Amino acid sequence: MRTQIIGAVRKRLQDRGLDAYIAYTPSNVFYTTGFQSFFLMEWWRMLGTVLAVVPADPAQPPALVVSDFEAVQARAESGFEDVRPFRVWVELRDARDLADPSAAAPGGRPAQYDVAEQDALLCSVLADRGLLSARIGTDLRYVLHDTVRRVAAFAPRVTWEDMTDDLYELRSVKHDFEIERLRRATELSEAGMSFAVRDLRPGLTALDLRHRYQQGVLAAAMADPRYAGYSDQWMLPAVGPSTGTGAGADPVLADGALIKFDCGVTVGGYRGDGGRTFAYRTVRPEARRLHDVLLGAHQEARSVIRPGVAAREVFQAAQRHIRAGGYPSFTRGHYGHSVGIDTFHEEPPYLSADEERPLLPGMVLAVETPSYSSDTGAIMIEDLLLVTDDGHEVLHRLPHELTVVG
Repeated sequence: MRTQIIGAVRKRLQDRGLDAYIAYTPSNVFYTTGFQSFFLMEWWRMLGTVLAVVPADPAQPPALVVSDFEAVQARAESGFEDVRPFRVWVELRDARDLADPSAAAPGGRPAQYDVAEQDALLCSVLADRGLLSARIGTDLRYVLHDTVRRVAAFAPRVTWEDMTDDLYELRSVKHDFEIERLRRATELSEAGMSFAVRDLRPGLTALDLRHRYQQGVLAAAMADPRYAGYSDQWMLPAVGPSTGTGAGADPVLADGALIKFDCGVTVGGYRGDGGRTFAYRTVRPEARRLHDVLLGAHQEARSVIRPGVAAREVFQAAQRHIRAGGYPSFTRGHYGHSVGIDTFHEEPPYLSADEERPLLPGMVLAVETPSYSSDTGAIMIEDLLLVTDDGHEVLHRLPHELTVVG
């Protein structure tokens, strides 16, 4: 699955006249290798310890620097033959070896990891490929100063170039396997929302709704092997006159309260996004009016999505409808965004007022028309849309209308 991705990265390197790319962020290490390092993706202080090197020259193989704890898995999942492990604190040998006094490891293990050992491995990867005085692209916007300092010490002739935007651009057009994972993520998220609004009772909080959503997602994931790649979910709920995240002392559920879901599920490393709004038992007129206008704006935004349309045209369609619908001062920075593999689900490009880039087949966009008004209650209408060759496909299936529950 990664052959096409590696090929696209190499083409971008050649177009820019660069000699190699070093994937640095958790997202781009995963994107280029297919391997999700638990250490790198879960613990921010491990940033810079797992690195993937992709030379521009197809004759030069890619390489991966990773801990010995994850090296076997990394080699299997990436398909890279050149995987160079550094020691971490974990004892990995078999019990029979531990019982052999002659098998004692010289020097033991570091308390966490040895930066000199990591530096020596990266230096050897670059030296083997003739890259010690190369122009190397990386995710420079997010590279730690300590990493730059250390590489400058062992490879002072390396010139760094930022490829942050290049990788986001490549990632914005999805391959079939990426689209399939986002489909599964969308199905699971809708299962969570549907479960969360069953058998509601007065007094529930946004935190209760978060727990119900998680329970519904987990039940659906456990019931179907198609969701074997499920790993986690996120949710920003709101109940009643609140625009919070469900983490504090939110209002309790009462007649007429809106229930807002903004949520997503991760399947196979790909994180979805979407949302709906429900009304508990009755709908207040002011909430109905605002929701209807936002729904019309969402329909207008969807109607213009097709290849070749500039992203700003989607923004303009949504905002024009809301302002003409009786809310002339309504303002948002964007009405949608790409999704994929970042831990924060919003990725470039954004459906914003100044985004000139055209939509392309294979893009998966979250299209949203929300409001965070505390007088009516928060509202979210959000779908994932796949841009197709002649239009688009909506991945979400739940009704968009303001549904009364309870």
